[in-house]
Amino acid sequence: MKIDYTNVPKGMGRLTFIIRYLLNYFRTWYFFHVKFPWVKYDGFVRVLAHTAFAKRDIKIGNRVQFGKYCSIAADVHFGNNVLLAGRVCFVGRLDHSFDVPGQYIWDGKRGDDGIAIVEDDVWLGHRVTVVGGVKIGKGSIVAAGSVVNKDIPPCEIWGGVPAKKIRNRFLNDADQQKHLAFLGKK
Repeated sequence: MKIDYTNVPKGMGRLTFIIRYLLNYFRTWYFFHVKFPWVKYDGFVRVLAHTAFAKRDIKIGNRVQFGKYCSIAADVHFGNNVLLAGRVCFVGRLDHSFDVPGQYIWDGKRGDDGIAIVEDDVWLGHRVTVVGGVKIGKGSIVAAGSVVNKDIPPCEIWGGVPAKKIRNRFLNDADQQKHLAFLGKK
């Protein structure tokens, strides 16, 4: 096992970092082999306290971090190098039908939401909610408190309720293409 020291928190000693890294490794194994065995993962995943995974189609790439109190309650596939801050939620778009006269919402048929896709190098801020079936493109950032209900193109920063484009992540197209080429090599 090779430990990557490039992201050591400021002020943390190397020994403390190694211990925390190893504890995270065992916690991840426990999460995805005992507590949530239906979740498929491929590489290093950091899951902070109180994060839950519903029994859905969930796949996680390498170097993905879930902040505290995240809730994954929809089908979702995560790429690599993805950061989720605390309380990020993935919810179904069509969890309950509500438009049938004479039927309780409780009894409403569930629809097929599709799979939410979070591509490589994405950062989801605190309390972001993503509805089922959307695609968040490579290199994108979603601002804290946003609700994502439609696809986000690569290398854009979105925010709001519902989320809308705020600006491009990079200052020019050449920098964006350089970054996307970098992501394609990984």
